[in-house]
Amino acid sequence: MATYAKEPSTCESEILFIGTTGLRHPTGHPDTVEMYIDVVAPDHWSTTYFEEVSLYVEILTAGVKLAPGAADGNATVGEWSVWEGGQWVVKEPARPPTDRLRLRRFNERVTGGGINGLTIYFGVTGLPEAGALELNAYCDAIKAVSETKSCRIHMQDFHVGQQLTGFLGRTPA
Repeated sequence: MATYAKEPSTCESEILFIGTTGLRHPTGHPDTVEMYIDVVAPDHWSTTYFEEVSLYVEILTAGVKLAPGAADGNATVGEWSVWEGGQWVVKEPARPPTDRLRLRRFNERVTGGGINGLTIYFGVTGLPEAGALELNAYCDAIKAVSETKSCRIHMQDFHVGQQLTGFLGRTPA
């Protein structure tokens, strides 16, 4: 069963969170695996536009990679960057599969709620049928001269058909 934890466990975030995350076979594509990740904010931030919103995903399962686009027509919209030589390198329009990705979107709103945020979809390649996925994910956003960052979320034992919901890593008030 999929689980997650904040890294470090003492991390605090008030504005930006990794939200609902899941693995599935898209309708009509039983041989394809798709991952979706929400970037979410509390409701009182839902009307704020950010100049940049970036989602960072590091796949830790050997042989598994993220690929652009989703089989059901939900496009992986944004600037596709991979980690090369100690820095992020934009790979447009090629978008090669990668195990370490930054997907950056511009002039975006991060909607409130733990299940309906800014949803980003990826294809997942190399995951065996009964295999489990392990990954790290976090997001950041820039507005004018200020920026905010979520806690890094470590997810493991993630199987197709499972999802984690809510504001992942949010400290209860």
